[in-house]
Amino acid sequence: MGILGKLFGTDKLKITDTDFGEIESFSTNGNRIGWLVNRKYLDTDVEVLIDGNTEGLFKVQKQILLDTLNNEVAIKLEAENALKEQYANAEIEFVSLDTHFQLKGISVNTEGFEMIFQEKEGKNYFFSVHFENNKQISVSIDG
Repeated sequence: MGILGKLFGTDKLKITDTDFGEIESFSTNGNRIGWLVNRKYLDTDVEVLIDGNTEGLFKVQKQILLDTLNNEVAIKLEAENALKEQYANAEIEFVSLDTHFQLKGISVNTEGFEMIFQEKEGKNYFFSVHFENNKQISVSIDG
């Protein structure tokens, strides 16, 4: 990898994971590698960002991701309730998660994961729903 590749990460690593098939790196920081897993979740093609090393995904994070993928209905309900509460606080009518939002990505860490939703109307705001143990614990909004 040349100097530009090291600076800008143009050379991507690829491995085959037993559960997710071929995955590709999106960043490297020393021995730590950020891996990109492409999945279908909530009827959307979504990018999942998860940490690992050259051997593969970190086991704790991989287990969190597998639990997330296997509990789609319950997690969708948790996310919908969290976002519905945000709308209620802003005194805006909430119809449904599918009506108002599009899932843009999932980011996994050692404590849980975060689902990032973009508003369909206006597309100016991103709502990040933070989860631990498959229960939403907070929501942050970026505009």
